[in-house]
Amino acid sequence: MNHFLVLGAGKMGLVLAKDLIDSGPQNKVTLVDIDRRQLENARKSISSSRLEVLESDMEDEEQRESVCPGKDVIINALLHRHSLPVMAAAIRNAVHFVDLAGEAASARMAHDQKARDRGVTVLSGMGVSPGITNALVGRAVDLLDETENALIYCGGNPVEPRPPLGYRIVYALDSLINFYQRPALIIRGGEVEEVAPLSGLEPVRFAPDFPEMECFFTDGLSSLLQTMKGKIRGDLYEKTVRHRGHAQGFRTLRDCGLLSTDPVQVGDRRVSPRPVLETLLEERMKLGAERDVTLLRIVVSGKKSGVPQTHIFEMVDYGDPGKGQTSMARTTSFPASIASQMIAEGRISVRGVVFPEGIFDRDLFFPFMEGLAKRGVSISHKIVTGQRQEDA
Repeated sequence: MNHFLVLGAGKMGLVLAKDLIDSGPQNKVTLVDIDRRQLENARKSISSSRLEVLESDMEDEEQRESVCPGKDVIINALLHRHSLPVMAAAIRNAVHFVDLAGEAASARMAHDQKARDRGVTVLSGMGVSPGITNALVGRAVDLLDETENALIYCGGNPVEPRPPLGYRIVYALDSLINFYQRPALIIRGGEVEEVAPLSGLEPVRFAPDFPEMECFFTDGLSSLLQTMKGKIRGDLYEKTVRHRGHAQGFRTLRDCGLLSTDPVQVGDRRVSPRPVLETLLEERMKLGAERDVTLLRIVVSGKKSGVPQTHIFEMVDYGDPGKGQTSMARTTSFPASIASQMIAEGRISVRGVVFPEGIFDRDLFFPFMEGLAKRGVSISHKIVTGQRQEDA
């Protein structure tokens, strides 16, 4: 019996736990959250004796340590601020660890030797982006003899844009605003460069259903900045895909100071604008019963045997309201579930801190893609030979 510990019973954690249970009778899941209502919802949604729920606070060090022993793999589906503390707890307790979050790659790599010494695999950034995007970039770079550019376009959206901001919340609002606040690190001309978030705005189309989208720089490369260093001679960047007008809407909020956490004087009290904005947006941008879609395109160009070659991966994945699953939850949680089971089964045997682009670029690429396809997530791969990237 493989015993998985899933941290977080929100949209992602619920899909994770259900997929692990549905994958076979050899899997047992303990689902942990501080929110009792979410745990009760999980118990109702997943009718299995192999599911246990546990109310616990992962911000408390003692409670973090107490949930680790006896587990085969810990999967983190909590907010990003929990990521590094629970990773450290997993390593101390010699438990394999898979994380949906993947930022701060250097801070994660600092734990590499400790993870090796404890004999555990720590796989970070195992969602959709980072995650699927990393695996696809890694695969294309491995197939090319020389890589010039690797461009990532990815975003989760409501199928139909509606006010405000043409958007509905498909993952944590806190994480979304952080994306729009912090500078984006990219590689341009082979050198790391910092650009403003929400900049680099350009149109992008996903035919036939989404012909008028937009995309802009966000800080989503995570570990690729380190692992692709020296392998990509030109540009490497990620742009987030949204319905048109979204970027300008958030720029306006930012320029008005509403994304700031610095208190301002309002009457006789000081108020932090961002929590107020989050409260208002949380209510107005709930996804509800609306269908969402995740749009992804990876374009990696270079040379193979001296001939120009471009690899284009594309995914248009819709949510399944009938199953209560958003596309963002599916495409984020399924990769982590597949990877966790590969670790538990010994198919991923490397130890230390690793990332998707170094695990799924070769022999495990097709099993990983097959695992996604089996769950209804289809990714096309087109190879264009003898053309420049812009002509592909």
